[in-house]
Amino acid sequence: MNAFEQNPARALRAVPPAVKTFGRYEAHAEIGDGAMGRVYRGFDPMVGRYVAIKTVKAEYLTRETRSEYLRRFRREAQAAGRLAHPNIVSIFDVGEDYFVMEYVEGITLAELLRYRTLLDVVAGLRVLAPVAEALDYAHRCGVVHRDIKPANIMVQPDGRPKLMDFGVARLETSAMTSSGQFFGSPSYMAPEQILGSEVTHEADLFSFAVVAYEALTGKRPYQGDSITTIIYKVVNEAPALPRSVHPELPAHFDEAFKRALSKQPRERYPTGMEFISALAGEDLEASLADLVPEPIPEAKTPTLAPNEVETQAIDTTPARRRRRMLTWVIPAAAVVALGVEIGLLVGTAPAAMPGSERAPAAAPVPDPLVETQPSGAAVWVDDREVGRSPVSVADLQPGEHGIRVELAGYAPIDFSFQIQPGARPPTFNLNMSPLSAPLRVTSEPPAALVVVDGVRLGATPTAEAIPLNSGHHEVQIELKGYRTAVHAVDARAGVPVAIHARLERAPEPAASADARTIAAGAPRPVLPRPASVPVFEGMFVSLPQVDRQPQYVSGAYPALPDVARKMRLTGTVEVEMVVTEAGDTTDVQITQSATRLLDDAVMKAVRGWRFEPAVKHGVKVRTRVPRKFTFR
Repeated sequence: MNAFEQNPARALRAVPPAVKTFGRYEAHAEIGDGAMGRVYRGFDPMVGRYVAIKTVKAEYLTRETRSEYLRRFRREAQAAGRLAHPNIVSIFDVGEDYFVMEYVEGITLAELLRYRTLLDVVAGLRVLAPVAEALDYAHRCGVVHRDIKPANIMVQPDGRPKLMDFGVARLETSAMTSSGQFFGSPSYMAPEQILGSEVTHEADLFSFAVVAYEALTGKRPYQGDSITTIIYKVVNEAPALPRSVHPELPAHFDEAFKRALSKQPRERYPTGMEFISALAGEDLEASLADLVPEPIPEAKTPTLAPNEVETQAIDTTPARRRRRMLTWVIPAAAVVALGVEIGLLVGTAPAAMPGSERAPAAAPVPDPLVETQPSGAAVWVDDREVGRSPVSVADLQPGEHGIRVELAGYAPIDFSFQIQPGARPPTFNLNMSPLSAPLRVTSEPPAALVVVDGVRLGATPTAEAIPLNSGHHEVQIELKGYRTAVHAVDARAGVPVAIHARLERAPEPAASADARTIAAGAPRPVLPRPASVPVFEGMFVSLPQVDRQPQYVSGAYPALPDVARKMRLTGTVEVEMVVTEAGDTTDVQITQSATRLLDDAVMKAVRGWRFEPAVKHGVKVRTRVPRKFTFR
């Protein structure tokens, strides 16, 4: 959530002498000042990269407000930290009163609109579509942002946006404050948010529609001389139709925005991408038809065996409504033009001076074929290793191609796609799904032995994170002269686990008669064997140890998304899920990926599956179950 030093609108302010470090992170310059905290451009000396450090404003804390203020601050880190998406700013680390995040170079959409007033339809949708996709992803993860506005959308020099500042975000399961207090920007807030009603993802979609209205018309839909006037209009008045503000917009925009800005949450578009598809419309799609692959002919859906564990093949018919993913169909020239403008604003893009007769021509750079989050994954194209992500491949010919992506600690991604004659290959933005949970252990005193599931793995503090497979683990911290500390861990892939053990000194054992006898060479006494652990309902038991495996009861099978069909994507997605003692599915993890489109289709389907639960000794227990789905 940061700008370049060269941007005069967001000039860096020197850090006060008293502010030097936050943990191991060095604060170099202040780059942001908000209601809850300050943001610094910092440096992480351990990995050698620039970061952004968000801190609380200690001068505003009082004895009465400190607890609530820090709770809200940590809630931001919790909400954003659980998200991993290429268009959402990543959280790296969390301290007591600060957290560290990705340093993003660029300017906010608010600053861009102050410079340009509005964006043309193609450039605007190019910025808005990835934000909609990121917002939909956050909602699927149960996170409501609650403060969508242009100032919270950073546009990078290449034109790609990132959603940031989850400072008023909350998990959907949390409750409103007893006072009914809300936080946000009134010009962009949904009516139900202003009125203190339940705030769901539909409020975010309303705010996103307000941002889209402003970006494409140059005007906010709700304006006034005071906050009171703005609030009244948001709650009670319909905004001016967008074509009355900007007549050059496509005709269907009026109906699309009328629905997206409905006062009734249930009348709005259910997702951000459906709103973007409605804005794209038939007219715009027709003008871009030469860039969209022809749809695959309909195919019959095979009969599937519901309980088949090894493979379920998915080969579905096209849906009645076609979605349009503008990330792949908007002309590259519009993206380049927007990126050059942003680069000029932040001082990073070279340009010829006005009146220059001989501006040097830039060498054409191929679009990246594969980008990953995190980056640095090994990429193979058609069984040929082409480098580490992000990576470009300039010589791809029309036809079918296979891609495989691998990164240690993450599920591999393997899929195929087709390039139509005359079409450019798309850019695949891939989220790598972690296979393990990073465990870090510290202790007082240090230098204690760390034992995980009976395996010795080093001493405290652990220099490197210990990877834990998803599931239950027993962690022991042992030090001579101290009592052994035992911690039970329920690990989830990608969720860090931190253990700090305060070891207690063990009492000195008194010499007993048995000890003296053993010391004299007598045989050791036979100790009783420990009793077997009783099985209780809800206990986690590994699949091979249950008496009866979970039996599939109901739930829809994954459907091939329309966008994937147009791209002719094929691949196999493997998942593991926990089936609870009630037969519900939780903790679904990707173990073999085939692009986010196919992964999401599988995740959405299996989360609604129902089972007859596993049984051990006549008791219903939890267990982890694998499934494989092949799209072809």
